[in-house]
Amino acid sequence: MKAKNILAALLLMIGSNMMAEETKALTISYSGTEQSIPLPIVKRITFEDGYVVVSTAEGKHSYPISVLEKMTFTTVDDPTAIEALPEQAENVVYKNGTLSVKGNGLLRVYSTSGALVSIAQVAEGANISLNGLPAGVYVVRMGDKTIKVKK
Repeated sequence: MKAKNILAALLLMIGSNMMAEETKALTISYSGTEQSIPLPIVKRITFEDGYVVVSTAEGKHSYPISVLEKMTFTTVDDPTAIEALPEQAENVVYKNGTLSVKGNGLLRVYSTSGALVSIAQVAEGANISLNGLPAGVYVVRMGDKTIKVKK
């Protein structure tokens, strides 16, 4: 009997370890959108003042608990939520090669592979040209707003 329990525990540990190795991203669903963050860059997940805060090697991402639908660990090889992102946001608009940004904050532009291709500190709004980037799809993030841009 003891041998069976030990064998069952050993198989459970091996199976759990194999499942953990397959997990590639933390996927967060909120307000009808979905964002996946690669696990290698996730440092910590905390709950602060009504927000889920995901600290990564690139900075902090905050999600209001009131709009959070689910958080899961996913096993997809190339997690992206580009299709689910809006084309425009109230404070970030792309038109004719230029991002028109309202407000203050750090603006980041990512390629579809997740590489940071441009970063700018915005104070009281700005117009930022993306003409130096090759044609393609980009993800633009400023504050709690994230949009996709097709250039």
